[in-house]
Amino acid sequence: MRSLAEIFLGLFLIFGSMIIHSVGMYQVMHRFEWNWPTYLHERNEIRRQMYFFYLVSLLLLTHLLEVLVIAITVWGVGAITDFRTAFYFSGETYTTLGYGDVLLPAGWRQLALFIAMSGLFTFGWTTGVLVSIVGKTYDAQFAHLRRNLRKRPSNTDDQE
Repeated sequence: MRSLAEIFLGLFLIFGSMIIHSVGMYQVMHRFEWNWPTYLHERNEIRRQMYFFYLVSLLLLTHLLEVLVIAITVWGVGAITDFRTAFYFSGETYTTLGYGDVLLPAGWRQLALFIAMSGLFTFGWTTGVLVSIVGKTYDAQFAHLRRNLRKRPSNTDDQE
């Protein structure tokens, strides 16, 4: 019966992590779409890059919040009695770093699998959001270069 409770707790961690991540990714994409037109026409490149830094910081904070919730859960059920160690273990497992220097007790070891899966899902999701933002940013920033290249006469015409 204990292993079934552990599996349900693991599923709770995955779904909870994905809900937190969903809110975080929505915030990042919403802020990007809402404010990007302003920064697109910004002449000061540093301001545009600082806005991008802000969005990436929101991505980071989303992951840290997820690790914090997992750590509180692991600590709350008594799988790890020290909160600092629980936070370290949660971050290490969530990122699938896996040093192995901190292990859960025998009755809680399946949780590590669920923590790692939640990290894999959410880091993949973050990568998709980041690729979308970077792609739109670079596409807009360098559109003027593509227009100028199309207007420029081709060198092959001169060689004929």
